Amino acid sequence: MELSNLTLLSGETFDENVLGAVALRRNGNAPYQSVLLHEFDMVVLMLHEELEQQHIVTHTIAGTKRTQTLHVGLSALERAVMAGDNNELITSLMAGELIWDPRGILKDMRQEILHFDGPLKERVLFMEFARFLHMYVKSKRYLDAGCIMDAYNCILMALYHWARIEVGESGSFPDPAVWEQVKSLNSSVHKLYEELTISTETLEQRVELVLLACEFSIMSKMADSCTMLLKLLNGRKEPWSIKELLQHSGLSHLEAELPLVLRKLVSRSLVREITSWADTTADDGYTIRYTL
Repeated sequence: MELSNLTLLSGETFDENVLGAVALRRNGNAPYQSVLLHEFDMVVLMLHEELEQQHIVTHTIAGTKRTQTLHVGLSALERAVMAGDNNELITSLMAGELIWDPRGILKDMRQEILHFDGPLKERVLFMEFARFLHMYVKSKRYLDAGCIMDAYNCILMALYHWARIEVGESGSFPDPAVWEQVKSLNSSVHKLYEELTISTETLEQRVELVLLACEFSIMSKMADSCTMLLKLLNGRKEPWSIKELLQHSGLSHLEAELPLVLRKLVSRSLVREITSWADTTADDGYTIRYTL
């Protein structure tokens, strides 16, 4: 199918200068697609070079067929793949019909996800580890404060990110429906998920048990999961400030998580802190920079 034919089906006019387009139809074979279609007959992913907004949604109708179109910039789609937090974009990309791809960008992205190796695997594992650690620490703090339900909610999210790490380590890209993937791996994280959600122990006892398991997992997975960051720190002679790291394209969306990861890496002697005399000021003290 070409964009001209898609226009007839969706009722929306598409610019042939777009980088690519994928159409996900109702009654297809993609798992959980019925949820993502939101009662529309078709969802179209339209890839642009860049957009002022992260993505734009439009609704159109042609005859009795309703279409939802997701206009997304290339960098935003790449971020969604790494973060795994936009089911609609990822499922449309992987399960939809490729209808326009003159430069092969969408085909290459699909192949990279299917092969799931090298830089993409390193970025995904680091992203998930950073969020795993962040949610674990939040759960622990809530538990210390006596906020049991908040601690439960955070540890449940920590297990979700741990599950995505397990799938990634097995060599597969983590699907939005990650628990089905983890179940097939017979992983300990799936058993912990069941322990947390259906055990007869008190809620506080369940959270405490899973926190202990998470702490052990964080220590054992830290070095391998942080390969991307460690390579970056080792990629130049000068140490990095936190500001410089957060300006890096692969880390810019981890403002809440990256400082905590760095502190843990320093405490495990995987990363060194260096105070910079050149940045000394009377009010702010010394700037901390990071290197291997």
